[in-house]
Amino acid sequence: MSAPEAGKILKQTVSSDDARLTRLAAIIRHVRPDVLMLCEFDHPGDGGDDGALENFCRNYLENPEQKQDAIFYPYRYCPPTNTGLLSPCDLDGDGELTLPGDGLGFGEHHGHFGFVILSCYPIAESQIRSWQHLLWKDFPNNLIPEDYYSEQARTVLRLSSKNHVVVPVEVDQQTVHLVCCHPTPPVFDGDEKRNARRNHDELKLIAEIIDGAPHLVDDKGQPGGLDSQAKFVVMGDLNADMQDGDGMKSAIRELLLHRKINRLVSAGPQTPKSLGGRFHIPWQQRRGRATEWTHISGLRLDYVLPSADLQVENAGVFWPDKKDPLRSLITDEKGRCRPQAGSDHRLVWVDIKF
Repeated sequence: MSAPEAGKILKQTVSSDDARLTRLAAIIRHVRPDVLMLCEFDHPGDGGDDGALENFCRNYLENPEQKQDAIFYPYRYCPPTNTGLLSPCDLDGDGELTLPGDGLGFGEHHGHFGFVILSCYPIAESQIRSWQHLLWKDFPNNLIPEDYYSEQARTVLRLSSKNHVVVPVEVDQQTVHLVCCHPTPPVFDGDEKRNARRNHDELKLIAEIIDGAPHLVDDKGQPGGLDSQAKFVVMGDLNADMQDGDGMKSAIRELLLHRKINRLVSAGPQTPKSLGGRFHIPWQQRRGRATEWTHISGLRLDYVLPSADLQVENAGVFWPDKKDPLRSLITDEKGRCRPQAGSDHRLVWVDIKF
């Protein structure tokens, strides 16, 4: 739900007759997640809702169609983002300050490609933490390319391409911390591999947040990451696959095999799977399991990773089989899996028992 023009998504959500948004809403109403992260949902770059998220909830999610019940999310969070935030100095070396090339995160306008969180459970907004302002050069053992960015650019370039946030959700008198981010895709690079390197370090930042690394300082000046006893769920389009794709595999492998992550879900028998993915033929050969793909390119990019102390009952990827009547929610009028039909990604879900 992103567009190159600021405010376009707001206009698209005013009415309830957009076919693509209707499909996306039908998927959400079918899966019925209690807590949901939507990646690439345009909203104001400084955070908050310009009305697009309220419109989407009211006109699509709360509007029952196709024999589905409405779903209500009374608690919502639209974090600030680095996407489309113009850098004060030239980042791409072309001598001009223009978007998207000189954005602190890639975007045509501030708020482009942001993410939002919807919840049936209360969000402890006063306890939300973020690492939006952490400079890439200040991240320990960073992989920032040495000869690509000017010294001036290195003093302003942030690590998080959107934002890294910890959002506490109160569930049945317990607190679960959502660790949400959307790292840059490791593509569109030159020999310097700046995006692959940034993706790698954004994934490392997730690991250090859940490790409670003492060197971390959040945007409010609070040191460290999560408390050692904190229950959490890592959520997001991480733009990384442990086996395939253009990214650097070490960071996503270390995250999926992290001692604090539920191994059954991250890399074991309870990994989210679908029936429909196995029939999809991507544009190039892949080594990974087709049942675990979450993207039409044949990659596992999207993750819901509970902490090891959370009990997982079930998990899946919404990618219906060819004979499933819900298949039409991810295909165009000709039955093809195209991004224009709804999304090039698939919804990942995990059921947790408290």
